Amino acid sequence: MFRRPIMLLLSVAIPAAMLAAAPEDPSPAGGHTPAAGHDRPAADMPGSVPGAGSPAGQQPSGTAWELTCERDLLYAASFVGDSIPVRVFLESGVYFPLIDSALVWSHPGLFEPVELERPVRFRMAGGTDYSARYKLAPGLRVGDTRSLCESYVVDLRRRKPCDLLYPLHTFTTDSVAAPGIFELDVRRGIFRPLSSGSLPQPGDGWEAYELVPDGHSGMFWVMDTVRLSDDRGRSRAMPMRLVVDLGNANLLALFAFKPEVGKFVSRAPVDLVEGHTPGGMTLRVLMPAVATFMGCYSFGGLPVVVLDKPMKLPGDGFLGVKFFSAFRVVFDFRHGRLWLRLAD
Repeated sequence: MFRRPIMLLLSVAIPAAMLAAAPEDPSPAGGHTPAAGHDRPAADMPGSVPGAGSPAGQQPSGTAWELTCERDLLYAASFVGDSIPVRVFLESGVYFPLIDSALVWSHPGLFEPVELERPVRFRMAGGTDYSARYKLAPGLRVGDTRSLCESYVVDLRRRKPCDLLYPLHTFTTDSVAAPGIFELDVRRGIFRPLSSGSLPQPGDGWEAYELVPDGHSGMFWVMDTVRLSDDRGRSRAMPMRLVVDLGNANLLALFAFKPEVGKFVSRAPVDLVEGHTPGGMTLRVLMPAVATFMGCYSFGGLPVVVLDKPMKLPGDGFLGVKFFSAFRVVFDFRHGRLWLRLAD
């Protein structure tokens, strides 16, 4: 049977020298699971539309950033030094920001790059590597966010249409010591910081799940049971720690190089086919008729990426943009909560 090529977008940066292996036997994180019966969320991603209204009906604590979606990945418009416009790729799979070398070298009086003793390599799950020989000295800020110190200078625009690749939990108006709180609504083009007083409350469609920081990588994960079903109703489920990953344009990517996940992939009653990243990497892909999360949120007809190459990653898989685009989302990194409400 002929199948059209399946194109995949994976863009998770892994500082190769900084990541440690995930614990072998994690205990469940105890996140709240809502009762079944929610409407099935749409899994498409309409274009950016102006939005309104914070979750708790109050004004958010900071100015919203203009959000755009390109090839199913998310970008925010901001400024460096209050005058230079930059395009920021929102990531949750990196710990330190990456900044484009062309931007740095074209403003020699603004940036202060410091040469590293040895290069630092950032390995991307989609097959792209970046190498940094410089990082920025403290002092310069991007918009209202934290200082650009510890930003590594790489040839970013060679692969991505952006000037900065920024970790979401520190993209904030608050101090570096206090991780940020953000609302994301892809369908309405909303990305903005929230204050603690603007957080959602249980009810009115909002559900909260525990958001757990990995102590080594700077990534965050939620505990969930993933169920994959075929078109005859046969299914297989497994409890998983899913890393929140806005650098993954897909619904879900599974770490099949981990034994239990690999066993789940091999026994799932769904088709396993071949897919390709824009960089030419070939990956296996599961094609479930339905993928169900949290016992109630179902997505139909979307590929699930299978990652076979061993990497030092926490958790059992990446939960990507296609999942979060079906919801209004509040990432409360400060209090360790992920809030979800089906998009309007």
